[in-house]
Amino acid sequence: MRPSRIALAAAAVVSVALVTPTSASATRSIYHDPSPSAVASYIAHNANQPYLGWSSWSMQSSHYPGLNTQGDYSWLTEQHVLEQANAMAKTLKPHGYTYVNIDAGWWRKWDWTPEYDAYGRPAIDTARFPHGIAYVANQVHREGLKLGIYMPVGLEKGAYDNGDFPIYGAPGCSTHDIVYPDLRTTNGWDSSYKMDFSNPCSQYYLDSIAQEFAGWGVDFLKLDGVGPGSFKSPAPQYDNRADVQGWATALAGTHRKIVFQLSWALDHSAVADWQKWSNSWRIDTDVECYCNTLVQWDNSVKQRFTDVLPWLSDAGRGGWNNLDSLDVGNGAMDGITEAERQTYMTFWAIEGAPLYTGDDITSLDAYGRSLLTNDEVIALDQSGVVARPVSTATPQQVWSSRNRDGSYTVALFNLGSAPASVTATLADLGVHGSVSVRDVWSHKSLGSASGSLTAQLPVHGSALYRVTPRNH
Repeated sequence: MRPSRIALAAAAVVSVALVTPTSASATRSIYHDPSPSAVASYIAHNANQPYLGWSSWSMQSSHYPGLNTQGDYSWLTEQHVLEQANAMAKTLKPHGYTYVNIDAGWWRKWDWTPEYDAYGRPAIDTARFPHGIAYVANQVHREGLKLGIYMPVGLEKGAYDNGDFPIYGAPGCSTHDIVYPDLRTTNGWDSSYKMDFSNPCSQYYLDSIAQEFAGWGVDFLKLDGVGPGSFKSPAPQYDNRADVQGWATALAGTHRKIVFQLSWALDHSAVADWQKWSNSWRIDTDVECYCNTLVQWDNSVKQRFTDVLPWLSDAGRGGWNNLDSLDVGNGAMDGITEAERQTYMTFWAIEGAPLYTGDDITSLDAYGRSLLTNDEVIALDQSGVVARPVSTATPQQVWSSRNRDGSYTVALFNLGSAPASVTATLADLGVHGSVSVRDVWSHKSLGSASGSLTAQLPVHGSALYRVTPRNH
């Protein structure tokens, strides 16, 4: 659903009031929404660590030969999802990977025509998912894994149906009641009408979908096209913070643990709202290149090194900076070199980002498998300690963090277009005296060092060390 190329536009934040329906104004319904404080507590306890898993979008969006054989985004099918879940259970689950996430298209035909039920809710496309999402969730759960699903923000235009769709569980409410009379559009593609949360029917509509998801056994929701951000203007119609709170309320009301992720390229000025009402927030545009591979270094892996900078203080227990899919496992299909693949995962891990690959898990190459299953690297990610750069003035960069056990994570990056030497001066990191050095990728002790660490790195290469002061 996302455009392949979007010009970056500055997005200022518009102040909005988030409205919680009250019993005085609410139409009677079957839903009993929790209080804002209960919703915030629910969200805060959903994601103690960055999640690990897989997402369908990278392969859906690629033009790599043999993937989308029935047209754009046609890769997404029940069979493919279950094949990935089976492969994850065998290969990645022992290393902590859990989530199998279905992205956009599960309610769309091969030609991308959307489908809805009698209550304006997205209806499962039976060609893609002949047995339904509940069946898929059951099969995924049998593997000891969790299932994720996707929604765009706002009321999709096709779900409006001249305002005639009744809202399930809310007598007297219809889709006419949940949008503004002028049918102003919203989200990153203007594919939806903006919902009016001053009318409690809007909350009930989200409740109806969330309850259905919970009934299917869904464990994760990605809400896409959210603003402020997603490369839209600062106009109030593109401010979806009320939607985000509404979805958080709906999910909390299911009494099921459902991790809640926001996407894409969100505005940092609204980070307090993203932190309060969600478990992870995308800080950038799609990592996919929408080309003949899954990703490319220049479009847009390298962009994260700059774009994450404003967000470094924002991640922590309950909510995480999301850098998007980690496509390092399939070699030629990934579209990047082995050095770039290691750098890609190194950076995601030291930033405490969710690690969810978009690769074909059924055909990981040996190098990709070694990257995705390196338990020491995964442990750095799961610690949730976010690394910071010493300087970003040159392409030869040092990023570090002080770990809770007193050791330091030190990552060296050569982001330049030629091989280069990269040196970390330990005093710049707050480290003094002699240290022991461990190469995290190779699981090898490199002995002791003092003063500095230097590595000769290839183009777009990296090194990752655990440095422990001797007097620790």
